[in-house]
Formats: sequence, C-alpha cells, structure tokens
Amino acid sequence: MEHTPGVKHLYSAIRDVISSFVGEKKKFNKPVWVCINKEPEIWRIGFMTQKDMAHFGLEDKVAVYMPHAYAISGWVIMIEGKYVKPVKDMTAAQAMKFAVSGGITTVDDEN
Repeated sequence: MEHTPGVKHLYSAIRDVISSFVGEKKKFNKPVWVCINKEPEIWRIGFMTQKDMAHFGLEDKVAVYMPHAYAISGWVIMIEGKYVKPVKDMTAAQAMKFAVSGGITTVDDEN
C-alpha cells in the first residue's frame, strides 16, 4: 500500500499514528499538563511529542499532542515550554485513558 499513488501518504500517516499508541516505538509516553489559559487558570492533559521546535523556527516552543475526549482524534499545539509541566503519579496509559474518557476515569479506578 505504501507504493500506491495517493494512498501512500494516508497509509503511512495512519501506520505511524497506530504505532505511536502500541508496539515498541510508542511516542505518546510523556504525559504533560498544559496551561492553556491564565485567568481563569485552565489546564489540559497532553503528550509532549517534540521538546525543541527550533528547527521549525519556533525557539522556546515544544509540541504537545492534545487528544480529544471520546474520540481517536486530537490536535497538536506549539507552546512555550514554561506552560508545560510533567504529569506525576500517572503512567502514560493512565493519562491517555483519563484524557479520552473526558476525565471520568481516575488512577484510583484501576486499583
């Protein structure tokens, strides 16, 4: 399928996304809290995908994937690193479950 014109880009993108969630090359393994608003203070959970965006001309920025609740979709934002902090006391799988469930699932639910 990678050699079929028109399908090649779509197939490789889907393959890369699926391998990011499962397999040996998991990419969504760094859960972070992102401050998206200061007044009132609002935080969202996401996954750091790039620590340095300087190669795109975006110095002091990081890339964070923000999954949508109840969907397999999400979006990527470029934000200053000072607005991002690591998620503590939650594995990457627990963080993804929390995000996709709309915050209904908690770490305590798994015990």
